[in-house]
Parts: sequence; structure tokens; C-alpha cells
Amino acid sequence: MKKAKLKKIFNRFNALMVVVLLVFSGIIAQLINLQILQTDSYKAKANSTAHRFIKEVAPRGEITDSTGTLLATNKQSFDVTYLQTDSNKGNFYNTVAKVFYILDKSGEKQNDSFALKVDSNEYRFDFNTTNPDEINKMQLRFLKDRGFEEPIIKKMYKGRSKEDDLTKDQKNNVNNELLKISPKKVFETLAKNYKIPKSYKITIDGQTISKNCDVNDIRRFMVVEDAVKMNSFSGYKPVAIASNVKQETSFTILQKANELPGIDVSVDPIRYYPYGKLASNVMGYISKITPSSTQQSESYTQKGYDVNSDLIGVSGLEAALEDRLRGTSGGRIVEVNKQGKITDELAKKDPYPGQNVQLTINKDVQYAAEQALINTMAGLRKKGYSDSGGGSSYLGNATRGAAVVIDVKTGGVLALASVPNFDPNDFSDPNGLSEAATEKYFSTDLIAKAKAAGVPESLYDTLFPVSKSNSNTRVDKYDYLAKPLYNYATLSLIPPGSTFKPLTAIAGLETGAITPETTIYDPGSFDDGMGFKTEFKSDGYLGYKDLKGAIEKSSNGYFMTVGKLLRQKGGSDILAKYAWKFGLGVQPNSNVTPTTGIEIQENFGQVYNSYTNKNNFAQQGQWSIMENLQGGKYLKGVSINLYTGDNDSKELSTIKAAVKENIKNSISSGKFDRDKTEDLVTKLVSTDPLYKGKTFSKSDISTLVSGIVTEETNDYTQATLPYNIYNAAIGQGIDEFTPLQLANYVATIANGGKRYKAHLVDKVTDASGKVVYENKPEVVEDTQVKQSTIDAVKAGMSAVNDSGTAADTFNNFPIPAAGKTGTADPYTSEVERSIMRSSYAVYVGFAPRDNPEIAVATVVFDGGFGSGTAQIAKDIYEAYFKNQLKQLNFKFDTDVDAKTENDANTTGNVAEQTQN
Repeated sequence: MKKAKLKKIFNRFNALMVVVLLVFSGIIAQLINLQILQTDSYKAKANSTAHRFIKEVAPRGEITDSTGTLLATNKQSFDVTYLQTDSNKGNFYNTVAKVFYILDKSGEKQNDSFALKVDSNEYRFDFNTTNPDEINKMQLRFLKDRGFEEPIIKKMYKGRSKEDDLTKDQKNNVNNELLKISPKKVFETLAKNYKIPKSYKITIDGQTISKNCDVNDIRRFMVVEDAVKMNSFSGYKPVAIASNVKQETSFTILQKANELPGIDVSVDPIRYYPYGKLASNVMGYISKITPSSTQQSESYTQKGYDVNSDLIGVSGLEAALEDRLRGTSGGRIVEVNKQGKITDELAKKDPYPGQNVQLTINKDVQYAAEQALINTMAGLRKKGYSDSGGGSSYLGNATRGAAVVIDVKTGGVLALASVPNFDPNDFSDPNGLSEAATEKYFSTDLIAKAKAAGVPESLYDTLFPVSKSNSNTRVDKYDYLAKPLYNYATLSLIPPGSTFKPLTAIAGLETGAITPETTIYDPGSFDDGMGFKTEFKSDGYLGYKDLKGAIEKSSNGYFMTVGKLLRQKGGSDILAKYAWKFGLGVQPNSNVTPTTGIEIQENFGQVYNSYTNKNNFAQQGQWSIMENLQGGKYLKGVSINLYTGDNDSKELSTIKAAVKENIKNSISSGKFDRDKTEDLVTKLVSTDPLYKGKTFSKSDISTLVSGIVTEETNDYTQATLPYNIYNAAIGQGIDEFTPLQLANYVATIANGGKRYKAHLVDKVTDASGKVVYENKPEVVEDTQVKQSTIDAVKAGMSAVNDSGTAADTFNNFPIPAAGKTGTADPYTSEVERSIMRSSYAVYVGFAPRDNPEIAVATVVFDGGFGSGTAQIAKDIYEAYFKNQLKQLNFKFDTDVDAKTENDANTTGNVAEQTQN
């Protein structure tokens, strides 16, 4: 009995030991797993959940004018942030709902740069651009980043799930399917994927709030959740729910910290422009990074940007000087508890501010230029027509203008005005661009804009026809509408009109084609004696004029004759050779960079020359022939399509390109190979499935080719006629330059013939004030024009202001100035009347005339006659010479002191209101 009992106890003991051994074996195995096999994995998880890197944004460098006045700086912003952890994730929507309650109660705005918008239950994408190609790229990036691509790939191409697994054609097919997904479907899918609640219930401030979520509530949650998801791809980092909140709001948030797991308040710099719109086309603006591809996103990351939160310069100096202005971000490595609250700071690196930039811009001269443009354009619009009889020059669309002021002794730009302009503070607002601002800057609804501009409904289809490539959009065919974000001072290419005549005079004098005393009869017309004749109805009879009188009265007959004499003297390109010296274009196929030297984006126009002219005619001729072929003009009733189609085969695309290239080469060279053209057209009609089942006889092909070759021959003839240089001599034809080019050209005349590199940046300093870059005046070209030539031209330009076409403006002005008016016609008078457009009013000049300091160029699009813009130059002179004029008790026509946004809001600004 005792033995049996002992055996029973022993069996229980053995069983217990087995259990103990098994338990300890499991523990040991788990320890081995934790400490040896998965050390790196668990360490990474611990670091990502317990330790966080909190980025500290570096203040961007400040931008000042030439006097040291701040034009771009930074101010303190209190930001409400959310840091997600595994523990607080489950309370996300409850927490965010409480934050929304506090924000709404305090009158704060939620950050919202989310591209998926909802207005009155209408869903749309908004990517802050009007470029259709960019919109498609950004929409694709948006959808791919949020997982919409993979299901489509799996459905279309079984066994594949990634874009890298696809061919180029397959990728295009997937992209087309992605773009078919409606914004509403995207919204509903994200709401489901993000598990956004249909209702919520919170207790805050002693009250319980229950709410059923409407579409706007769902979107508010979506904005935050999406930011968290996008941020998670690059680590666990805080996202800003609201920025630039009031200090009292930040205190409220902090006081309720225990109720708001993961919520904190940070202090960050926000970009601020004290003078608002002043020089906005120079400053440019900053905005969130919106990469349109994975490669672009990776490129930003490699440069140290956080593509989910960082702001970057998009235009103007903010973009051009991004590397200097951006600074180096710092940050803290902190320890957080399970609620997402910071419990310890483990390491810290202070941010280092960007470099500071001092400009050559003078804020008061810039202000005067902008206000003068606004006031002058308002006056022209009010006037309605350029003459009291209600003539053909309609001024109601005088809504755009530009003015440039240059220091003639350095090339420094003192003012660079473009109107309409914009407020860069709209873009630096961390809350995102407001709906009103988005509509103003990026709306693609041209008809709505046309209505606002007072365009008659009968002209909608003429001015804004439906796009040939996209039937859902319209295009501004005649560039009718003003664009606030477009820099008219550096980007608009305009015919110079009569402001080019001083250059023609220089070429004539330097070549010996004329002298200052050369007298030419101007009967109000020009006849070259070789079959070309034109009348100048608005000018009338001017009689005999020497050079000074011809510049003073702007004699077209005189300067067309000089053009003829120049051609006889040195061929068709002799005028261009002198224009190039003054920065009005560059010689084609030369190594000369086509630029004024300005730091920001610019276009660079070209003067008439035989090479460019032939190429222009060739391009225009190609377009014309393509239109005529498609319209069945050459072979009655048969449409031949040379436009590239999305469904064209590689072979067909190659043939179409060859036909078009052959047309261009024929026109530019004057060599017409009929056999080659017949061969290409035959290949085209036999390859294009559009003509499947249709037989083209040899006669049909011959008829088509005859039409093409006839037009090619006519275009080449037009491109090489002598009248091209006659037109160029008076600033018409293909002569096109930016206002900046015109200002630099006149500055070169004013200083005696030295063309300086135009520049906006005077110097750059680091955060300690040390100069790290200083701009030294640089002579790009010494034209070596004779002093006698300069003197003769200046005498004529002085006469313009004293007794010529600008005399009414400068009469009794105490600072002697010289100038030249110009009336530039982008279209024929018949077309201008039919589309409610007018000539461009241009004026160039310099002052003082005897010892010039500054040169100006002004233009008002659809402004009528150039004399109407001389007042803009005068207002600029008043600002520049204000101290001298005050000593003379001069009565100013304009306000010459720039106003900050606060000043303008306090005093009220009539001109600003007129612009808006």
C-alpha cells in the first residue's frame, strides 16, 4: 500500500517536471528568438514606436530690397500636430473630432492641401495648375500613392501586381484606366479604406456631442488620416492638423493634453511677405512639394526634403534661389509614451537658417511702377476707345501690363512690375490655398472668366474655342484673359513697335547708310520701287524729316527707307547684327546664350533675320498645310490627317513625322522635291487605317502634292521678300522682345553703348551677416558704337519728350528725360476689331538725358497708342528722383512710398481696389 502510494506521488512529480521543462523550454526558445534571431526587427519596432524624430524646420532666408527693407521674412506659427502610436491609433477619430471642436470654437482653419475636393456634393481634383498634362501626372501620382494602381494591374494582367512588371504600353493602359476613376469613387474608396466613421460621439468641456457625419465631416477626417498614411511611408512623424493658430488656441490644446492622445503644439516659422503683392512676380511663391512621379519624389528626398510636409520655391526668386534660401532643417530624437506624448529628449540638432538675399529692387520705385500700371490701365478701360469717335482701338481689355527699370551703370534691376499680380502670402499659408484663391489663380473655366471680364457671349466660341485635343476644355486662343501668376515683364514676347526705331537709326548711322542730316520724304506711305507699297493712315503726311525729326514724330516712311538702304548696304541680316549687340536676340546657331542674365525665368525674343524668318514661315506653313489637308482643300472632299493620334501605330507615326518634316525643310530651304513628297504621301494613305477601302489614284496623289508644293513655294517666297526687313525696321514683323529686353536695350543706349548683365541680386549673406556672394556689374558686350551715333539718337529721343509723341506727358517735368513711344500690333486691325483687342502701348526712355541713371520700358497690352503709357514712366521717375523733386516743391502725380499690407488696409488703396 505504501509502495503504491509512493509510485503515485512519483508519477505526479514526473508529470509536473515535464510541464515545468516544457514551459522553461518555451521561455528559453522565446528568449533566443527575441535576443538573437529577431533582435534587429524588434529594435527597429521599439525605435519606431518609443523613439521619434521630430523635425524642426529651418527658417528660410530673408529677402530685402536695396535699402534693407524686408520683402520676404518669417513669422512664428503655432501648429497643432498629431503623432500616431499603436496605442493611440484606436482613439484616432475620437481624438481628431475633439480637436476639430476646439478649432471650430476658436475660429481656426484646418490645414487642407488635400487635392480631392467636395463642393455641394460635387467631387473634383484640384492640383493648383491649369496645365492639362501636369494635372494628369499629379492625378496619377495621387492615385498610385493611395493604392489604386495595384488592383487594376492584377485585373488587367494576371500574375503581375507592380508597375515595374509592365511594358510601356501596359503602363499606359493602366494609367488610362486610373484616370477613368471618378473623384467620387476615389472619395468613397478612401473613406472605406480609412474606416472613417459615419457618426461619432465625444465628451468635451463637460458636454456630450453626438453627430452623424456628412460628406464634409468625412472629408475633414480624411484629410488628417491621409496625411498620417502618407507620412508613414517615411517613418512615424507628426502631421500638422492646423497651422498658424492663435496662441490662445494653442494653450487650450495643451490644457486638454490628457484628453487628446498624440496631440501636441509645435512652433514653426511661416513665410511672410510684409508688402503683400508688391514685387510678387519677382519674389515668386512657395508651396507644398507635389511630385508627379516616383523618380521626382525620390529626387526631392535625396536633396533632404520631406515631400509630405516641406514647402519649396515654385516661382520667382523663391525658386531660383531655393538652395540658398531653404536652410538646413534640424530636429529632436525624443522618447514618447504609448499615448504619443513626449517623455524625454534624447538628442537635438538645431536648424540653421537659409541665407539672406539683398536685391537691387527699390521698393518705392517698384511700388510706383505697379500703381502707375494699375491706374493707367483703369483709365484706359474707363475711356473705352482710343479716340472720342469710338474708333477701332478698343481699350476695354487693358488689363495687363509690365514695367522694368534698370540702373544704366550696373544692369541692376530697380523695378520689375507685372500686373495683375498676386499675393504670395496666399501660397505660404500652411492651411492651404483658400477656395477663392484657388479659383482666382487656377480656374480652368474660361467661360466663367470671360463673363467676369465682360466678354459678349457672341464671342465665346471665337475667343475660347473647344480644344482639339480635349473636347472637355476650352483654350484662350488669342491670349485674351489676364493671368496673375504670369510674369509679363520677363515672359511676354511683344512687338516693340516704334520703340525699335532708335536701333534702326543706330544701324543706319554705323553702316553709313544715313547720317543725322539725311532727309527723307514721308508722304504717309512707303514705296520701295520694287512692287511693295504700304500706307500709314493713322500717321498722315509728315513731309521731309531728318533723323531727329523722324524719331520725334515716329516716321514709319523714314525708317522703312532706312531698312531698304540697310539691305542694299549689307544684306537682309545687317539690321539684326546691330540688334544682337544690344541684346535684342542672338545670332542663330551661335554659342551665345539667349538671356539678359536675370536670375528668374525669362523668355528671350529675337529680331528679324533671314534664318529665323524662314524657320518661322516653315513652321507656320506646316501648320497651314496640315489644316488645309484635313479640311480637304487640296483634294475636294478628302480629308488627310497629319495630326498624331493616340492610336497611331509606330509606322504611321514615323510617316506622319516624315511628311511634316519634309514640309518644313522645303519651306526653309526653298528646295521642293516633288518626287519625295509624292512618295511620302503615297506611304501615308496606304498605311493609315483611316483610308482603308479607299483607293487613291496617281492623279489624286498628284493633286494633293501640287497643293502642298504650291503652298510651300508661296511660303518660301513670302519669307524672303524685302518687305520683311522694312517691317523689322519699324519694330513689326517677327520682331518680338520682352519688356526686360527692351529696358536693357535702352539702358545700353543711355550709358553710351555698354550692355550690362541684368540682375536682381545685389548680395547674399549667411545667418551671421557674412557676405557669401556679391554681384559685380558685368559688361556682357561693348557695342563700340560711335559717340556721335549715340548723341544723334539721344537727340531724337529727347525731342520725343520735348515736342514729339510724349510731349503732353513730360511737358514741364523738371528732370529732363528722353524716350520713344511705340504702338505694336500683334494682329491685323481687322482681327483686333473682331476679337475686342487693340494695339500694345509701349514706351521706353531714360533719365536724366545728359547723365542717365535709369532706363525704363513700359507696356500695356491692348492699351492703344504708346503715348498713353508715357505717364507710367513719368510716375517711375517721380519715385526715383523723389528727394530731388521735393526740394523743387514738385507736385507729385502719384504716391511714391510703398505700403505694407497693414498700411494699405488702414489707409485704403484705390488703385489696389481698381485692380481687383
